[in-house]
Amino acid sequence: MKICVFGASMPVDESYEEAVRDLGRKLGENGHTLVFGGYSRSLMKAIADGFADAGAEIIGVVPDFFEGSLVKHEGCTQVIHTRELSDRKEEMIRASDAFIAVPGGTGTLDELFEVLAMKQTGRLKAPVVLFNVNGYWDALTAMLGEMKAKGFISYEIEDLFYCTNRADEIVKMFGHN
Repeated sequence: MKICVFGASMPVDESYEEAVRDLGRKLGENGHTLVFGGYSRSLMKAIADGFADAGAEIIGVVPDFFEGSLVKHEGCTQVIHTRELSDRKEEMIRASDAFIAVPGGTGTLDELFEVLAMKQTGRLKAPVVLFNVNGYWDALTAMLGEMKAKGFISYEIEDLFYCTNRADEIVKMFGHN
């Protein structure tokens, strides 16, 4: 299974990096392929390091305008070049069978909400998981619950994604490839 992981490219606390690297290693050991933003920074690096530790396939999707300013992860077994961030997001979604959002910033939220909107409109059937390291996604899930309670969301939020802080649950959910 090709699993797309969205996550931080900015420096974060080491506890996030350790958890994300462990998740990547476990998914890679189960025969899965990583699809990700392609760069060797922060949690993007951590997830790719984990997959690389397991000897797994790693597909990096990189926009050309970052060329020279960011370092591609050396574990990439394939690199797909795109023009813009929107093209990268489209390519990552097209190339993937499942999605995981690890902690991240506005880029991660943009990617996550694109796949959630696609699921909500029936254009995507793939599973989406929020890896809730250190309770990172608690505020977002509470906000979505508030939106539902006030009538701004008509669908069941639980149908869109699964949220857990346990890597073993995610690995079990995706099984062996």
